[in-house]
Order: sequence, then structure tokens, then C-alpha cells
Amino acid sequence: MESVMNSPGMWIASSVMVIVVVIQSILFLREGFRAAQELNIPRCDCIKGLRASMITAIGPSLAPVVILLALIAVLGAPTTWMRMNDIGAARTELAMSAMAAKVYGVEIRSAGFDLKAFSYAIWGMALNNAGWMVVALLFVSRMNTAIKKMNEKYNPQWIKLFMAGAAIGLFAYLWSGTLISGGGNLVAGIVSFISMYLISRYGGRYPRLQEPALGIAMLIGMFAAAAFF
Repeated sequence: MESVMNSPGMWIASSVMVIVVVIQSILFLREGFRAAQELNIPRCDCIKGLRASMITAIGPSLAPVVILLALIAVLGAPTTWMRMNDIGAARTELAMSAMAAKVYGVEIRSAGFDLKAFSYAIWGMALNNAGWMVVALLFVSRMNTAIKKMNEKYNPQWIKLFMAGAAIGLFAYLWSGTLISGGGNLVAGIVSFISMYLISRYGGRYPRLQEPALGIAMLIGMFAAAAFF
């Protein structure tokens, strides 16, 4: 199995999805710069936003590393490389591969985890994520139309506040579980919040510091939690 999971053929097959993701990223970036030009947004502001986003992405990218190593041990490096570039949720991918293997009747990395079980794991991960893609394909344009109708029927300022409240509620729900569990999660959240506040409060005169503020706050919180726990 190891020879199949890490074979040159798997690397070639897995690279197809990675190449698609890279091409999509380039196209989205190009369209974003075009839209900014039409809106008369200076290119330097676009570069600042891009730089801030890249720095901010460092924190969330460090979290899945441990699970990423576990996924490599289970499914091999090529498949893990493909799935992490496609979705990026290592925990979800690991859980789905385990569930798919159980449908076949074996445990992942057990003696019975053969080539067919490996194929079940790959199909399980693919089908698990297909629903999100179908929903996005079918309903994104309709959601945009729905927002336009809401802005026409109601006060746009209230609609904007409603959308902001929904986003805050979503992230608060996702964060509340880790806060209640306490430990390192609680320390990381509190330290990150304090760091973000201090940077915003006292670093306002330094634009270069404001750009990566979120990423810096996240990293400080992560290192603080690791130091205490």
C-alpha cells in the first residue's frame, strides 16, 4: 500500500487538482485587480491588502500541521498534498477518510486497509466536499440577487448591519466551544484579543503594523498558549 499511496502516478494524479487551484488563484487575483481599477482603488492599496492577507494566513496555516502529518501517515503524501490544497481542513479530511474506511469495514492504517479501502477514503473525502461546491455553484448568484432585493425593500444600512451581525454570530459560535473548554484555547483567545486591541490602540500611526495586525495577534496567542500548556 505504501508504494501505491506514494507512487509517481499518485503524485501526477494529485498534481492536477493543485494546478487547477493555482490557476484559479491567479485568475481571481487578476479579476480582483481589474475590479479595483474599475472602482478607482489605487493599486498600492490592493498590494497592501494582499500583503496583509498573506501575513494573516500564517496563523491559521500553522494549526493543521500536526493533523497534516497524521494524514500523510494515513493516506500518503500525494493525496494529502492534493486535499490540503483543495480544501485545507485537515481534521475534516482525516475524519472523512476514517468514516469511509469504516463503510468498507476496516480501520484506517489497520492490516485490512488495502487498495480498495484507500479508494473508499479518497471517494469519501471528495463526496464530502462536493456538496459545498454544488451549493456555491447554484446559489451564489441568487444570493447576490436576494441581497439586492433586500436593499431595495429595506434600509441598506440595516441590511449591512444584519450581515455583519450574522458574521460575528457565526465566528462567535465557532469560537465559543473552544473558550468553554478552557486550557490553551482560552489562553490563546484572550491573549490574541488583548494583542489585537493593543496593536490597534497604540499602533495606529504605523500603517505597516496595522496591515499584519490580525496575523501577529494570532501568532502571539498561539505562542502564549504553547508556553503555558
